[in-house]
Amino acid sequence: MTVSDTNGPDRGHSGKKDNAKREERLRSGQVDRPNPPPGEAWGIVGTLVGGGGFWGLVGFGVDRLFGFDALFFPIGLIVGVVAAIYLVIYRFGARR
Repeated sequence: MTVSDTNGPDRGHSGKKDNAKREERLRSGQVDRPNPPPGEAWGIVGTLVGGGGFWGLVGFGVDRLFGFDALFFPIGLIVGVVAAIYLVIYRFGARR
């Protein structure tokens, strides 16, 4: 069996389609980059603000409930922002 036999009867090359247009764009500096989905940036901002805001409010409520001045509020903010950063990386990270 030869290489041309594995590519089918009508193909005399490796089986790839003609990429002349793509190669011309690459040489001219134009690269095919898919645009991010619409609203992705707002999804990231909303996740970060929502995470910090929600857990900050939980911390504030715990502070008020147990009579602390400002102990759990900053802890809640930090936990919320760290969790939100993790979620942003997980959800909006590099596409596979």
